[in-house]
Amino acid sequence: MPDGPQETPYGEPLRVPPEKEPLKMLPVLFILVTISCLYSVYTAYHLLPLLQIGEHASAVDLDQRSRGIWQGTAFNLITLLLLSSYIRCILVHPGDVPNESPWLYSPVPGFSKPSLLEAKKTGERRHCKWCGKYKPDRCHHCRICQTCILKMDHHCPWIYNCVGFHNYKFFLLLLFYTMLDTHFIMWTMTESMVQSVQNNAPFWDMFSLLFGLTLAFFFGTLVTLFFAFHFWLTANGLTTIEFCEKRFPKKKSKDEEGPGCLGGFESSSPFNLGTTTNLCSVLGWNPLLWLLPITGSPGDGLTYDTVDMPKSLEGGRGAKKGKRLPKQNEYDALQSYGVQGYGTLLFQPAERGALLQPSSLGVLFQPADLGAPILATKAKGVRW
Repeated sequence: MPDGPQETPYGEPLRVPPEKEPLKMLPVLFILVTISCLYSVYTAYHLLPLLQIGEHASAVDLDQRSRGIWQGTAFNLITLLLLSSYIRCILVHPGDVPNESPWLYSPVPGFSKPSLLEAKKTGERRHCKWCGKYKPDRCHHCRICQTCILKMDHHCPWIYNCVGFHNYKFFLLLLFYTMLDTHFIMWTMTESMVQSVQNNAPFWDMFSLLFGLTLAFFFGTLVTLFFAFHFWLTANGLTTIEFCEKRFPKKKSKDEEGPGCLGGFESSSPFNLGTTTNLCSVLGWNPLLWLLPITGSPGDGLTYDTVDMPKSLEGGRGAKKGKRLPKQNEYDALQSYGVQGYGTLLFQPAERGALLQPSSLGVLFQPADLGAPILATKAKGVRW
C-alpha cells in the first residue's frame, strides 16, 4: 500500500516518516477498501452476468454480451486511471521551498531577497518562522506536513499528503475519474438491480447490488460537487486557500466584520491569465496529456506569470504578459493580495501638516510603509 512521499523534490527527508503516524494512514486504507468493494460488486453482480460466461452458445444473449464487453472495458480503463491518479497523489511531493539562497531567511539589512508579488501588510516579504525561509508566491506552511508547500491548496488526509503545485494535476484527475467511475456504476448497474428484483434473485445478490448503488450514489454526488468546485478554481487561477482568504477575509478589528458567506467575493486574481492559460498551467501545454496522470504541472512552483500591473507596484518582479483585468478588478485583486502601497496612500508627507507644493527641485516624501525618505519629482498620479 502506498505510504506517502519519502523526501522532498530537493532530496530532503520529510520530518515525520509515515511509519511513525500509522493512524493517519487509516483514511487511505478506507479509500482503498471502498474502491475494492465497488469494483468487486460491479464485476461480480453486473459484468459477469452480462458476459454470460459458462453459458451454452445457443443460450447466450449476444446483445447482453456485447454490452458487457464495452461496459467492462470502459469500467476497467476508468478504474485504472483512477488508481494511477490516486497513487500519484500520494507519492508525488507537492513541493517545498529550496534550502538555498535566495530563499533562506535573513534579517540582515541589504541581504539578497527574492522579488515577489505577495507581501505582508507592512511591505516586508513573507517568510516562515518554522522553516526559516522566504515564502514564494502562493506558498503556505502546513503544520501537519511540517513544511512550507508550494502553491498549497489544502492538506488532504485521504491521500496522506498536501495538495500543492507538483501533485495538483493528479488530485484534479483523481476527482475527475472518481466522478466518472461512480456515475458509470450508477447508470449501468441500475439495470441489474431492476432485473434482480423482477426475477426474485437471492437476498444477498439484491443486497450487494443495492449496497453498491448506494455507495456509488453517495460518493458520486460528493465528488461531483467537489470536482466542479476545483475545476472552477483552476479555471479562475485560484487555490482553495486563496478562495477562502478572499471569501472570508480576516477581521481588521473586533468591531469590523467580513462580508460573510453571501457577498464581497471577487474571483479576479493577479494569477488569473484566462481560462485556457489557467488550465494549461495545471494540466500542461499538451492537451493530449491532460487526462493522463503522467506529467505534472509545468514550471517550478516558485514563480508564476501574472496579469500586467503598474510598474510602480511590480516590485521589480517584471510582470508577464497575460490577460489584463479591468481596472477596478485589478485594484481589488492587488489590494486583496497585500501588494504594498495599493489600496492606501502610496506616499504621505514627511511631516504632518506640511503643504505639498510642486517644485522643479521636487518635494520630500516618505513611503507610507517603509518609513525611508525618498525624493519624488513629478510623481505621476499624485494630485497637488
